[in-house]
Order: sequence, then C-alpha cells, then structure tokens
Amino acid sequence: MTPRAVRISPPCHGRESLVAALVLAVSAVFAGPARAQTPAATPTDTAVHADTSTRATGTLRSGDLLKIRVYRDSELSGQYLIDAQGNVQMPGVGVIRAAGLDPTQITARMIDAFRARGFRAPEIAIQPLIRVSVLGEVRAPGLYPVEPGVSLIQLLTLAGGPSDRANLKRAQVIRENHVFTVDLESALAGSAAGRVTLYSNDVVYLPPRHSVFSRDNISLAATLAALALSVVTLIQVSHR
Repeated sequence: MTPRAVRISPPCHGRESLVAALVLAVSAVFAGPARAQTPAATPTDTAVHADTSTRATGTLRSGDLLKIRVYRDSELSGQYLIDAQGNVQMPGVGVIRAAGLDPTQITARMIDAFRARGFRAPEIAIQPLIRVSVLGEVRAPGLYPVEPGVSLIQLLTLAGGPSDRANLKRAQVIRENHVFTVDLESALAGSAAGRVTLYSNDVVYLPPRHSVFSRDNISLAATLAALALSVVTLIQVSHR
C-alpha cells in the first residue's frame, strides 16, 4: 500500500504576500484602515522534537519496509511492506503481524511462521527500512527507503542536497497531516534542528525562496498601483 497523499501548503511569501498587501491597500481606500490581525502560530522544529520524543526508533510501524533474506529459499527473499493494518503478507507463508515489534521480535515471529508452514530450520535475516519522501528544492526529489533513525540532514544528503533556490529557513516536515517548520540554515550551522528523526510516510519539503523584487512581482506591483491610482482618481472626480 502506498503512503497517504499529503497536501503541501508552503508558507505565503513573495508574490502572494505582495498581492495581499496591495489588495489590502486598495481596500483601505473604500473601507478605511483594516484592523490588525494576529497570524496563526506556525509549528517549529521544537514541535517536531516533541512529536518524536515518545517514539521508539526501532519499533516497526505501518509504512515501513522489511528487507528479508531467506537462506536456501531465495525465491522468498525480497522487500515486504508493512500495510495499514500493521501486517506483512508473504506468499507461501501467510500474514504476519509486524507493527509494534522491534527487529529481533519480528525475526522470531517470522521464523515461527516459516516453521508453521513446514520449513524445518528457516534461516532469515531481516533489515527494517523506513520510507520518506523529499520534495521541493532538492537535487534528487523522490521516495527514499532508508534505515530507521535517519536524520533530516542525512536524508537531504541522500537527496543530493538543497538546490540554490531552496529556502532553508522554511523547510517543512509533514507528518500525519501536521506541518512542522524547521530552520535548516541553523541546522547546517550545528543546531539540533538537523537531528530531527524521521519516520515512515514523513514528507520533507524545501520551498523555494521568493524575491519581492523579481521581474514578475515588480510588474504586478506596477499594475496594481495603477489600478489603485485609477480608483482614487474616480473617487476624487465623483466628489467634485
């Protein structure tokens, strides 16, 4: 089963914030000064640490992969996904409960399942892997199967590192429909933000930097300024 799709909503910067500011300025001509509003709080890297503090890194979860090698029965070797119900399904062996176990426990349970199917002395090696997506301004975006305990900085290294357009201060970790903002610029300088532990189905998103003074934004600002001037002129003419 593939991980749940997560809708990513990058913070509003650059063009979007410029449009909002100019639209408010035009509205003020008609309605007077707008009341100041307190923006909603944005989760930070501290929240990511709090979210991971109660999770055991070695505990298997839905979305994890089990890389299984079966000696003398190589046709059963392969990678098996722990499904949404927390089970692993192996042809010829059956359904084995895996979520909530550590690697040693799942190995013992797997051996018992093989013996129950008539394997006399099964020899099995299991390597758990988690699956994490990296999107946005990285050099090699995609879905990465990695070892448990991988950190945010390690994952970005696997993805080729951030591109020149990446906004490192506004990196995001999307986990179970919650978005956490992480300052990777400070992480590269040695802060704890880069040591955030990732889990299966996490999505790491690096948004692009937005320049307020880009060509498109300057053109848009000129257009809206002309519109605002036209509105003011019409109001002045109508009051003469």
